[in-house]
Amino acid sequence: MTLRSTSRTHLLLVNPAQAQWLDGRGQALPAPPGATSGVRVVADLVEETHVRIEVPGLMGGDRQSYIQVRYQALLPDVALHASWEGASAQPLLPKPFALHAVGVSSSALMGQLDALVQAQHPIEGVWTLSYLLAHWAVRQAHLPRPGWLLLCLCLPYGMRMVLLHDRVPVFSRLLLETEPELQAREVALTLKYLADNRTIGRDTRPQVLPMDASPELGQSLQNQGLALLPAVAPRKAASLLAEVLAQAGQRAPGQLAAAGVRRHHLAQRARQGLRVATVVVLLAGLAGLALQGQALLGGAEQSRARVQQAASMEAQAQALRQDLAQRQINVPLLRLALDVQRLELQQGLDPAQPLWMLGQLLQAHPQAQLVRTEQTLRAQACPGAQATGTQAAPAVPGDAPLQAEWQFEIRPEGGLLPRQRQALLEALGQSVAAWPQWQVKSDPVRLESATALAGGQNATTDAAASAWRWCLGPRAAADGGEPS
Repeated sequence: MTLRSTSRTHLLLVNPAQAQWLDGRGQALPAPPGATSGVRVVADLVEETHVRIEVPGLMGGDRQSYIQVRYQALLPDVALHASWEGASAQPLLPKPFALHAVGVSSSALMGQLDALVQAQHPIEGVWTLSYLLAHWAVRQAHLPRPGWLLLCLCLPYGMRMVLLHDRVPVFSRLLLETEPELQAREVALTLKYLADNRTIGRDTRPQVLPMDASPELGQSLQNQGLALLPAVAPRKAASLLAEVLAQAGQRAPGQLAAAGVRRHHLAQRARQGLRVATVVVLLAGLAGLALQGQALLGGAEQSRARVQQAASMEAQAQALRQDLAQRQINVPLLRLALDVQRLELQQGLDPAQPLWMLGQLLQAHPQAQLVRTEQTLRAQACPGAQATGTQAAPAVPGDAPLQAEWQFEIRPEGGLLPRQRQALLEALGQSVAAWPQWQVKSDPVRLESATALAGGQNATTDAAASAWRWCLGPRAAADGGEPS
């Protein structure tokens, strides 16, 4: 939590000297704030105990009951206690783990909390300065993560020492001494005490981090032969103490205050949440009403457009009726003709394509002359030609679709010799039979060959004056292949 996010609340630093009111930036206040402002309480007292709770493989209510029993056994009659590891850090499966906890039993702190509750100050929470120091150290990337580290924060009334093991606070001590030489000697005696009580190994030399220390203190610590890290100075606040106090917030571990102590703050947060939810719901309702109104306006605009379109179409229809009445056109007959064209003629006849093919045929054979061409729709294409075949024509049902029939006659020039006439006829027959869309039903090539074989000179002369007639049907509607 940054200084900017906590500038709206106030800090109450409870220490052995006197309780100090600070603003969100850690600066001293000349007078206590009003009852409506939030308060974050930080305890820096001698009556502070760190314990380790070994939890067996339990789950659910059994685990929580065991933890409360251990709290009572290790911290008897201590109402303010909390663990460094939050509930989310506990394992989900029933396996053993350890909790590092701190407890504060101080009448001065309880008196300050009672006074805040009576004044109806919204208490955001209660934290120990040692846990805030450890939380600050966890966020520093340049500090070593594994191993032992002793934090030494210089205060106006003394020094707070916090021992970290793998960045977890396991011991703290408040030294009420301001002389640098005496502080350095007490730091060395504290490390000796920890080694004698087997908190750390005798061969272990924890690294010492002086925080906001004077040059005299740094020289005195160096004279004690301690493993010192480079001293750190404040970066975000006027003092390093203010920077550490700014860590107090929702994300800081070790919340000591119970829900009863924080009831005014929790109620205020609930009211703020309700206000925000009300505003969100109101804005969502207004947005829904706006969208619904826009949809209604769009529907009305579409309805008006449809009405205008219908009126325009009705006017056009009325004008068309008047025009047909003036021209004296039989409307039912015209409708029938349009229906016939739409249902029959457009599906069966394509006059442009056959004429184009016939023109190409005559251009390739200049001795041939077109006499007549005709396209019709019949129930069966070229019925007379099929009836004369070897097989009888199949019966056509009454509801069968009409088929296109194409008949054309070609007359050769009169001065052609019999062999030239026969060659021209065969060439024309081959070209017509090669058309992919049409199938030959009536072929004059067979008739001409039969006449030439049966008759003599007179038969050939009479046939020369006649024309050749082809009858074709669409190839898709034919039952067989090309004629042989």
